[in-house]
Amino acid sequence: MTAIDSFFSEYREAWSQNKARLIESFWATDEPAPFYKAEEIDAIITSWDELRRYWTHNEVFNEAIELTFADIQAQAAGADRQLVGMRMRWDIRFAADAKLMDGSPFSWAGKAMGGTNHVIALLKETDDGPRLTAWIEAPNAPISYIAELYLQNVSPGFAKP
Repeated sequence: MTAIDSFFSEYREAWSQNKARLIESFWATDEPAPFYKAEEIDAIITSWDELRRYWTHNEVFNEAIELTFADIQAQAAGADRQLVGMRMRWDIRFAADAKLMDGSPFSWAGKAMGGTNHVIALLKETDDGPRLTAWIEAPNAPISYIAELYLQNVSPGFAKP
């Protein structure tokens, strides 16, 4: 297992604990600003205060989170940076009383969802090991994503060749 694989294995575990401070410890907070785009939010987060609000909101919004990273690929992006691409499988159970960040009711409170997407992350090498400086989640195009879901949803044993 490479150092990058180990890093994302530990980051996965931090998310499963759903603790904002633990998740933040994987980030290079000495950087002037993060660059963060989660699939489920419209905005790109570019301030530490905003990103901390997002992580802290997740502590009460999500009851359980499971992330899996696969097909991790990295290439140098400067003397102390690595650009990393990977597939991310996610499963989330929302809290029974989940509300959106603006306080409005959440339609799927108490339910579980899962999916896949790609992640592009930027790692900075620090004295404490690699730390994130950017994170971008990107699902496939809707038509490809829906087709994949339909293919996975065929009843077991139906029309076996």
